[in-house]
Amino acid sequence: MIHEKIAALRRGAGMSQQEVADAVGVSRQTVSNWELGQGSPSLDKAAELARIFGVSLDDLANDGVSIVSSGRRGHVRDLHVLEGLVGMVGVVECGDVVMQDAEILGVSNGWLRVSHVVKTATFGKPRVGEERVVQLIDLADVQAISVDVRE
Repeated sequence: MIHEKIAALRRGAGMSQQEVADAVGVSRQTVSNWELGQGSPSLDKAAELARIFGVSLDDLANDGVSIVSSGRRGHVRDLHVLEGLVGMVGVVECGDVVMQDAEILGVSNGWLRVSHVVKTATFGKPRVGEERVVQLIDLADVQAISVDVRE
């Protein structure tokens, strides 16, 4: 949901609600309401939020895209190295999570956009299902990326 993403992205950016409110031109209470799910930003405000957080408007609004962030801030990394991995498939390690066959979809402003398969189990069903998900991962949480560059 967009309210959860706004809160996660704000925390990931190390910003207060007041700082976000000042940047977007609304009150702190409005940002608080957005984060609590008591209203949603208008399209122009959502576009401004996406710009501030360095994500696309689609990633902000799309319920199929989730945010992965511990909220800790790391040092700025050389994004041009990571940008060279866009379109490649490999392994992304993030904390205790290892994403196999993860496709690197994009890199921007401290976020890595990845598509990978998540196994899902449903109570009462003998088979494990699979679902492809898109996640925005805080670069401060990425521990390793390995791709096969052989042709």
